[in-house]
Amino acid sequence: MKPHLKPLVKQLLNARRVRLPSAAPADSLRTPSLPCPNGWFCLAFTDEVRPGSVTTRPLAGTEVVLYRTAKGVLRAVPPRCPHLGAHLGVGGSVEGEDIVCPFHRFAFDPAGTCVRTGYDRPPPKASLAQYPVCEANGSIYVWWHALGMPPRWEVPVFPMNDRQPYSHDTFDIAGHPQDVIENAFDWGHLPALHGLKGLDIEGTPVAGEPTSTVTATARGTMMRGFRQSYTLTVIGLGTIAARTVLPGDAGTLYVMLHATPTSPGRIQLRFGTKLELNGIPGVPGAVGRAAAMPVARLLSAVLQRVASVDTGADLLMWHYQEHVEHPKLAKGDGPIGRYRQWAQQFYTDPTDDLMPPRPPRAGASRSEE
Repeated sequence: MKPHLKPLVKQLLNARRVRLPSAAPADSLRTPSLPCPNGWFCLAFTDEVRPGSVTTRPLAGTEVVLYRTAKGVLRAVPPRCPHLGAHLGVGGSVEGEDIVCPFHRFAFDPAGTCVRTGYDRPPPKASLAQYPVCEANGSIYVWWHALGMPPRWEVPVFPMNDRQPYSHDTFDIAGHPQDVIENAFDWGHLPALHGLKGLDIEGTPVAGEPTSTVTATARGTMMRGFRQSYTLTVIGLGTIAARTVLPGDAGTLYVMLHATPTSPGRIQLRFGTKLELNGIPGVPGAVGRAAAMPVARLLSAVLQRVASVDTGADLLMWHYQEHVEHPKLAKGDGPIGRYRQWAQQFYTDPTDDLMPPRPPRAGASRSEE
C-alpha cells in the first residue's frame, strides 16, 4: 500500500466507518445507478448465530431475522410477527425448536407453523414466511431475488474445517456489490494500490456460470517475504473467497470477502481470515496436530489485522467510488469488460423501488440437509 494512504486506512479500521470531512461518500452525491443484484448474500459468519440466538441483519432495503434452534437448525425469516407485527428480533427468543414473539408469545416451529400462543390456541392461518438460507464455508447466506424467484444455483462448498471459526470484521460503507466483486478482475489495482510485484494472474468469467475462478502468484501479499500463489473464487455478486496453500503443505489460509447490499448505494462489507494448520513445526505426531487448532486461531486473529490494512485501502476506494457505466479501460486493467457482461445475469428489473417481495412460505433449506 502507498504510504500516504495508511493514515486514512487506519482511521477506517478504528472507526468501522469512514468519516473524512474532505469528501462525501458516493451514495450521498447522487442516486446509485445500479439496482440490487439477485443471489446469495452473506448476513453473518457462522459463529455469530449460535444455538438459541436471534440476530437481525439488513438486506436490500429490509431486515432479516436469523436464528438457530437448540438442535442447530438455521432459519431466516421476516422480522414481523404475522399476528400484530411485533419485531421478532427485538425481544424475540428461541425456545427449543421454536422462535417466540415477545408481544403475545406466538411460537413458530422451524416449518413456520404457529404451534402455540401465550394464552389460547394458535390461529389456523398464522404462519411465518421464510427466506432461503444456507450455511457454507463458515458463512451464512440468504437468497434475495427482485421478483421473489427461488434459488437458481448453490453456494460452492470448500474443503475446510467447520469447527474453526474465522476472525472477522464488518464495515458499513457506501458502495455496490458489483464494484466490490470487480476487484477480482481489476488486475491493474493490485500493483498500483497494494504494491504487489511479479504478478502472474489469469482467469475470466464464463458466461452463464454463477461462479468464476482466478489464479495468481505474486510477491508483496499478506505472506510477506514469500512469492505467494492463491486462488480466488467469485461467488455471484456477493463473495470473493481466497484460498492459499502454505509452503511445504503446512496448512491453508482462507480469506472471505462478502459484499451485502443493505439499501440503495450502501453495503455491509464482511471480511474474515482463517488459518488451518496441518501441524506445528518441530512438534511431532498427535501432539502437534492437537496444538494446531489453538495456534491457528491465534495466528488467524493476527493475520486478520494484517489483511485488514490491505483490504482497508479497497474499502476507502469503494466508499467514495462512483460507478462508471462506460469506463475508459487501459491495457493491463484485466478482464473488467468481460466481468461486467458476466455480471448482467444477476439482475432483474426490480419492482417497488428495490424493496424485496415477501419471502416464500415454509420449506426445506440446505441448513437441514
